[in-house]
Amino acid sequence: MNYIFTNGCLVDPSTERFQNVSLLTEAGRISQIGSMEECRLKSKEAYEVIDLRGKMLLPAFTDTHTHFVEHAKSNILLNLLSCNSIEDIWRNLANYRDQLSWNAKWILGGGWDRNKLHNPNELNRYVLDKIFPDIPVALMSKDYHSRLCNSLALQIAGIDSTTKDPYGGKVERFSSGKPSGVLFETASEIMDKYIVPADDAQIVQAIRGSVSQIYKLGLVGFHTMESANSRNLLLAALSQGQRFRLVWHFPIDELDNVSREGIKSYEADELYTIGGMKIFGDGSLGSMTAAMFQAYPSDKENFGILRYSNDELLSLMTAAATKGYSCSIHAIGNRCVRQVIDTTLKLRSDSQYAKLFQRIEHLQSIRNQDIPALKESALFASVQPVHLANDVPLIDKHWNSIEDQVYSFSTLLKAGIPLSFGSDTPIETINPFLGIYTAIERRMQLNPALPPFRSSEVLTPFQALHGYTLGAAAASRSEHLQGSLTLGKRADLIVIDDFRNHDSSFWLNAQSWLTMINGEIVYSNL
Repeated sequence: MNYIFTNGCLVDPSTERFQNVSLLTEAGRISQIGSMEECRLKSKEAYEVIDLRGKMLLPAFTDTHTHFVEHAKSNILLNLLSCNSIEDIWRNLANYRDQLSWNAKWILGGGWDRNKLHNPNELNRYVLDKIFPDIPVALMSKDYHSRLCNSLALQIAGIDSTTKDPYGGKVERFSSGKPSGVLFETASEIMDKYIVPADDAQIVQAIRGSVSQIYKLGLVGFHTMESANSRNLLLAALSQGQRFRLVWHFPIDELDNVSREGIKSYEADELYTIGGMKIFGDGSLGSMTAAMFQAYPSDKENFGILRYSNDELLSLMTAAATKGYSCSIHAIGNRCVRQVIDTTLKLRSDSQYAKLFQRIEHLQSIRNQDIPALKESALFASVQPVHLANDVPLIDKHWNSIEDQVYSFSTLLKAGIPLSFGSDTPIETINPFLGIYTAIERRMQLNPALPPFRSSEVLTPFQALHGYTLGAAAASRSEHLQGSLTLGKRADLIVIDDFRNHDSSFWLNAQSWLTMINGEIVYSNL
């Protein structure tokens, strides 16, 4: 079916234009932009007229950094995101135990955040043992950079008082030397080979439900940084008829397997694209493991964790490049950001690898003197504005001496650094409208009554929308196919209310009234 959108305003963030014209979709593409009569004459088949009634037609959104299967699983696994005290956690653990509807081999999930707790160290393995003494438990922290495990899980993995900290990780210990149950960074990964996940069929069903939910948010695609098994579950959801565009950034240990599949980075079919090899360069702000040039104020010996030496990082990037693959490198702390810049520059000095499309993920802090080198490196920056809404207290606590280096979106754009926007879900909400609000307002906890954090770094609505549209398309090298209202591009479209009629709080409750993928309407409430 062809569609003609009319009686509204076409908004293209790439050109910052408002156009009161009509648009025809035909064979999954944008076929005509002009008068209603021009669209009628252009259509070679029967068409349906969609009356926008004064609303806006935009390119659909893509989230360029998610852990989407984990996002979907949060609907069926243990979820502690709402917990603000040990008592809250106990209640949630007990409720989950009492309502568990299948024979789980492990209790999985997460969302716990010690930064919310009055006495953070009270959250340890014994809290879990109280509710689950006879089944292993492994729960990811909110920022996904540590795991909380019960005593049985530690026993299964062989982690005890004699276990040494792995390189790039840490086993937290009580004063007695016994593990507390919290495993940071690479120490958390020790658990991976022991954990028995939920049933695949249950997860695929959760994925399908989650995809249906994101249409209302204007999202038609996402990049995910997950395991091969998670990729396969997403492909299973696609094979069952769910419609979304997927870009998979694969883990280091999948490089050889991906290479055998024969699809190189950013070679795409209609719905599925291979991205880059995902490398974790450092940790996170909340866990105080982001690698910094200065120590954390509460621990003068703690400069965060660099997961790799300079030579090791170069070796990883070279191994991917040799096989024709790009990298997508997690870098939050300013020291790790500089390491990624320098390593990329060194890799690009070899002409055979100079044209590979390399991404830096998060980029939450960067020294001003490093921005020219970032530009020279040609790294593409995939950032998540919505993190800022919850990070302001942590910045005040841990990064108060470098506030001028944090979430520098406007400065980066002015320096010519390309940006795309994402959410890092389930760490933060997947709602792109809240990401847009944060980018243009920069207010803690999305609260309009609070002052903006570094108001000099606010973006315009067009700049914020660009991060989820053409900027997002550029993040998968598909800007020639999607991301703008351009003739011949994919008809991935959304309809929203006219934001010109509202103040910026509009974005807090915004939604898509209609969402289209490749010319097919997948959601409508017009």
